[in-house]
Amino acid sequence: MKSILAGGLALVLASAAGMAHAADLTYRAEPDSLTEPLNGTAYWANQAQCAGLFGAASQFFEGRGDAAQAEANRTLALQFANDAIARLRKDRGLTKAQAMDLISPAVLKARDDSQRVMAQGVDPKSPWNFARSSCLEINDNYRAHAS
Repeated sequence: MKSILAGGLALVLASAAGMAHAADLTYRAEPDSLTEPLNGTAYWANQAQCAGLFGAASQFFEGRGDAAQAEANRTLALQFANDAIARLRKDRGLTKAQAMDLISPAVLKARDDSQRVMAQGVDPKSPWNFARSSCLEINDNYRAHAS
């Protein structure tokens, strides 16, 4: 089961790995958590990926006529994007425009990848739901450890 979870997570959050620089705050997960494969990756990179995932979810639910789910996911997408930008500004001293330029490719790739994953379904055992859960875990961890 753990390999299925990691596979679902990798489908959406794959490009976050290896992007950390010395100044970046990096992610640390609890052992055996859903997000353990992301240990050592930059928070901003994971947050950018999650912004794309929730952006895709917003479009998906909007297309299904579920305005409440679309708005909830849009709010999460914006929160993750804003957190990624703020983290880059703090860690690397970038301007807002520079930070936005840096996260944009990751957000767009995750959005595209997530749309393909969501087309397979959004039920509780779907890869999308595991990626969603991972993003929520990243968010909880960030809120608890970021300064």
